[in-house]
Amino acid sequence: MLTIHEQGHSGPPATWKPGMGRPDKPIWIDLFDPSQEERACAAEITGLRIPERGDVDNLALSSRIRTDDDAMYLSIPYFADSANGHKAAPVGIVVTDRVLMTLRFAPSPAFDLANESCNVHRWESSADVLATLIEAIVNLAAKRMEDVSADLKKLSDRIFTRERIGTPALRNCMLEVGRLEGEQARNRSSMLGVQRIVSFVRAKKPDWMPDEVELRLRVVDHDLRTLDEFDDQLTNKLQFLLDASLGFISTDQNHVMKVLTVTSVATIPPVILAGIWGMNFKRMPELDWTFGYPLALGAIALSILLPVLFFKWRGWLSGD
Repeated sequence: MLTIHEQGHSGPPATWKPGMGRPDKPIWIDLFDPSQEERACAAEITGLRIPERGDVDNLALSSRIRTDDDAMYLSIPYFADSANGHKAAPVGIVVTDRVLMTLRFAPSPAFDLANESCNVHRWESSADVLATLIEAIVNLAAKRMEDVSADLKKLSDRIFTRERIGTPALRNCMLEVGRLEGEQARNRSSMLGVQRIVSFVRAKKPDWMPDEVELRLRVVDHDLRTLDEFDDQLTNKLQFLLDASLGFISTDQNHVMKVLTVTSVATIPPVILAGIWGMNFKRMPELDWTFGYPLALGAIALSILLPVLFFKWRGWLSGD
């Protein structure tokens, strides 16, 4: 899909279709998983070389961000800004003094948010569009990190409770930790690419970039550093909750082993008594007793009950 924003125009962008006329003043060309025809149209409108997916996905830092004549070629090889955990896909950005061109291969809420912002804000330059897009990416990343923080608070309340929780519930908590860690890892990788872009654009500030846009990028750079510190806090919290879950599982297993040990000790006296009365002595007075059998059963039951009561009194059967 090829979406075209024109300079000074507000309202929804135009979606290119075969036979559509050339726009007067294109300011943002957004290519979403484009066909060859759409790529050719974008190249004709902008006069720029449209990067291939392999170029955008290149891991070499020198290929990721660079300048070529009057154009800045920027890319984020790993970009995933959706809360539903879609697979990461590269994003390419080419910006000149006239137009911003973006190339992406997956849906992006940040791009949708930037598209919607044109309804209330008329872009005057390609640098203005670039700053708006980066601000949308960073704002949504901050929102996702806040959501992860809120989920961690709920998970912490589930783990640290006065009520005993079993191993299955703790295992579910560990799975939740893994899910949140995966989501935060996607945020971290995406923000790393954005941070490199912002640092590069500020360092290589072209003459055609307005000072107010550079100021906006400086604020974004500060926000990214703050989010990086917030990410460290979330990572430490995730590790803490994972260690706590493992510790509670170990404690729960130790308690089970303690109960089994105490139970096995409590069964020793009745085994001894049953062994004694099960012997074939020539003279065993209890065999002639009228209530010998019930008394033997009672003695066996009492030999079980007394050790259990003693262990309970000592607190060996509790989880304390």
